Amino acid sequence: MSLPNQKWAEIIGQASQSIDILKNPDVIRSVLNIMQTNTSVASSLGPHFFPQISLIFLDMLTVYRMYSELVSSTIAEGGPFASRTSFVKLLRSIKRETLKLIETFVDKAEDLPHIGKQFVPPMMDPVLGDYARNVPDARESEVLSLFATIINKYRGEMLEDVPRIFEAVFQCTLEMITKNFEDYPEHRLKFFSLLRAIGTHCFQALIQLSSPQLKLVIDSINWAFRHTERNIAETGLSLLLEILKNFQASGFQNQFYKTYFLNIEQEIFAVLTDTFHKPGFKLHVLVLQHLFCVVDGLTEPLWDASSVPYQYTDNAMFVRDYTIKLLGASFPNMTPTEVTKFVDGLLSSKHDLPSFKNHIRDFLVQSKEFSAQDNKDLYAEEAAAQRERERQRMLAIPGLIAPSELQDEMVDS
Repeated sequence: MSLPNQKWAEIIGQASQSIDILKNPDVIRSVLNIMQTNTSVASSLGPHFFPQISLIFLDMLTVYRMYSELVSSTIAEGGPFASRTSFVKLLRSIKRETLKLIETFVDKAEDLPHIGKQFVPPMMDPVLGDYARNVPDARESEVLSLFATIINKYRGEMLEDVPRIFEAVFQCTLEMITKNFEDYPEHRLKFFSLLRAIGTHCFQALIQLSSPQLKLVIDSINWAFRHTERNIAETGLSLLLEILKNFQASGFQNQFYKTYFLNIEQEIFAVLTDTFHKPGFKLHVLVLQHLFCVVDGLTEPLWDASSVPYQYTDNAMFVRDYTIKLLGASFPNMTPTEVTKFVDGLLSSKHDLPSFKNHIRDFLVQSKEFSAQDNKDLYAEEAAAQRERERQRMLAIPGLIAPSELQDEMVDS
């Protein structure tokens, strides 16, 4: 690494005399080349890259901050079109490559699990603070994937840092991605991947959030599974299911479900019955099954006594009536008897997932909204299982599957 390190030291030395040297296009390209070289080496060496990244890390963050401020000021002065100029694109390439280098090292440093953790505190302001301060068009989605990688790697050790991460990226990213379903596509998926990492490995941090912050998390998850982009919708549903299960075992289940149970049930039924989200059917069913099963273990009423005149004897009875009214309003073409029969069937089959799923699927196929459509997505799980059974049957008979096809499957896996 002597040649790139020599060039790097030369650039940093010149920048300490005059910061304007970093604005020179040739210098910018040299910095980008050095970052790309380091990323390639980090990918190959894994934990053995530690001495090299230690050498350049702090100067690298200083350069990152300087270029980020330059990008932000250029976009602020020139408007949205400034973000498409070759100069700004070049600067942002350095920012992205810097983030990619750090993420690559953290991800590959498997033999030294705690080494990468020491790089997190110095990154808090140059990377996280910079993300929060920047204009939306200058925020790099790689910041979200970097911290998702860090949390997936160091898990509970990152618990103390989650509030800072949450404060820096949550509100400002949501404002970017919830205006419509099209803008900032990279930020969308990486944001929910970060949220899932937090929900999976640092759940305790979610419990410690204030009520408005937790509501923001749940609202953002609801927004995710309403998304028409399949990856985002499935990430949102998987995250929701994990959070529901974690809260069930947390000791705070009564407060959580009293606040969010009815809202989540309503949102899940909305996407389940709207024909646009059929690929998420399997996860919709799992969330509904969890909701109907968890009711029996709650010790506080889900209904608001001041607004519900009839006093229910238990939550199951209340949820039954609420679901009948909810679906009766959603399917006006169905008779109250049909809706009641469906809901009673849900409650009676909730502990048997195959029966529960078939009951919901039969109801959807019979409904007017789904009857005239191609409903193969509702049977996707069964179709995949049937294909796998057929493949195993063929594998058991020598010669039915060509060796080249077996080789392709080994490469894919």
